[in-house]
Amino acid sequence: MELPTPKKTKKKFYNKFIYKVSLDLPGATALRYYSIDELLKLDVEKYANDQYPYKYNNLKDFEKVKLTWIKLEQILSSVKKQEWMKRLEGNILDFYTNNLDLYNNLCNEFKEIVIVRFQPKKGFEKRLLDSNKLIFVDKIPHDRYHYKVFLNPHKIKSKQEKLSIIEWFKNQVPNITFTESIQRWILQTDQNYDRRYIYVNNEQTLLMLKLRAPMLMGDVYNYIKSDK
Repeated sequence: MELPTPKKTKKKFYNKFIYKVSLDLPGATALRYYSIDELLKLDVEKYANDQYPYKYNNLKDFEKVKLTWIKLEQILSSVKKQEWMKRLEGNILDFYTNNLDLYNNLCNEFKEIVIVRFQPKKGFEKRLLDSNKLIFVDKIPHDRYHYKVFLNPHKIKSKQEKLSIIEWFKNQVPNITFTESIQRWILQTDQNYDRRYIYVNNEQTLLMLKLRAPMLMGDVYNYIKSDK
């Protein structure tokens, strides 16, 4: 089975990593309860009468492909833990790293379950590694917006304050993007469970936003046109 064609990394994942590979691995949800090393030592049948059957089912899925998990643990244990990070969503297991050997090992050893992978274009690795909250693009969004601003509406507890900020945002269009969907999200969100963003056209508007709603602002990324 052939590996999927790698997508081009245009910004560092978590402002840290330049390689990413996603595996569709049965039993991955069990990592919410245990480490891989702990899972490999478990007697799964002891959990047959667990009060949480969903947990037991995850462990059973893990058992079905235990050899794959053993191989994965061997690869991960061969490098320092600081050199990679994982993210879990259902049975999709994302790995992030700057270690090219680790990235290649994960891709080649598990090519039958790799669903997507990212890597920088050749020769672009160092520039990307040295960047800080930059997104390299061939064209800036809508030929207008130079900044991507993530929002944290859960940090604003007052509904009245949210309504006031929303009205201010509406008056900034088209210097920023502000849709009805984002408006509803700001009003309804009181927990940190989603990451959404707006586009901002220039530094002046960005500064105005910082002054008007500093609590609302999360990470800010700058779009940079790169050489093709």
